[in-house]
Amino acid sequence: MGSHGELSHESGQSSWRNRCEFWIAESERNLTRHVREREATPLILTGHGLSLRVEKGSLLVSGGYTHFPATQRKYRFFPAALNVPPAIVVLDGSGAITLDAIDWLTTQGIPLIRLRWNGKFASVLTSGGQAASASKVHWQQTTRDDSRARLAFATSLIRQKAANSLQTLEEYIPPSPLRDQACAKLAYRAKLLRRKPPRTFASLLGFEGAIAGDYFRVWTGIPLKWKALKRDPIPDEWSKYRSRVALRYGIRLRNNGGGYNRGATHPVNAMLNYAYSVLIARLQIRLVADGYDPMLGIMHQKKQFRGISPAFALDQMEPMRPVVDRAVLRLINETTFTGADFSIQRDGVCRLNPELARRVAQLTMEHCGTLELPKRSCRYQRRRSR
Repeated sequence: MGSHGELSHESGQSSWRNRCEFWIAESERNLTRHVREREATPLILTGHGLSLRVEKGSLLVSGGYTHFPATQRKYRFFPAALNVPPAIVVLDGSGAITLDAIDWLTTQGIPLIRLRWNGKFASVLTSGGQAASASKVHWQQTTRDDSRARLAFATSLIRQKAANSLQTLEEYIPPSPLRDQACAKLAYRAKLLRRKPPRTFASLLGFEGAIAGDYFRVWTGIPLKWKALKRDPIPDEWSKYRSRVALRYGIRLRNNGGGYNRGATHPVNAMLNYAYSVLIARLQIRLVADGYDPMLGIMHQKKQFRGISPAFALDQMEPMRPVVDRAVLRLINETTFTGADFSIQRDGVCRLNPELARRVAQLTMEHCGTLELPKRSCRYQRRRSR
């Protein structure tokens, strides 16, 4: 019994190490930069024992350990050098960052993003803090407080979301009668939102719910490819995607935003949570840099969440959700997973292998691309000013 248990333990360690090394290779493939080009890819760190400190005027970064044996990756960045990353993302893990490292990042204008192991957004450290523009914050406040302007702003977001959802289904989901039907509905709803927009916010939310329903209904039944299941078994329900709604013991799990997806019990939902957290962090940084107040929502404006959640970043996140979904769909289409890529916590929540989480964050960054922020006026506001 003892020898069998030791063999099983060694086999599990081998599976974990192999998958960590696989995802490291995937993450580092094609990461080339010409000598005279500025680095455009954020540095993504994970694992235990990572550190950021300043040594002789340069930033010395040590990556964490995710498996044994492993070689610790080290990076040295000099001020204003071309290889300095545009951002540093820390996924879970443990370690230390010194005060002079924080000062160094602030001086160089490098945001530091921290995400927890379940994909939940933790914090963003940016240079300058909340350097908001008075005119832009005034626009946010007046748009939020004017029911017609708020509705026009939110309608524009949902129309973009419908268009992006349609593009994602067409480009990343194989043709089928269900997909074609959903695409036709999404195209019709996007056209209707432009030609005959809803007159009430409740009607708009109904539109949004219908768009999300049409979109994720096509996801239901998407198969995941698996291997080595005898060595690393998985629950039967992981063989294909079930639902964006997280169910545990038949009970829906709410998150702080009123949704049901934070306690992901399926690998796809766990990856989506990571992708959305990376997106909201990127949006919050961009909003602060452009002079908006990320906490002052227009579409998302519940009083109980004011000052707690980045509501305006949540606004801007809506049309971008289907865009970053493409990162997860790309992984599903291209990857044969193993049980070592995920682990199940005591409460049933699915946890990603840290190196897989790093790959999800990397692909999400790629799909974010250039984030376009809202214009400070809408047609209703222009008409009213005449």
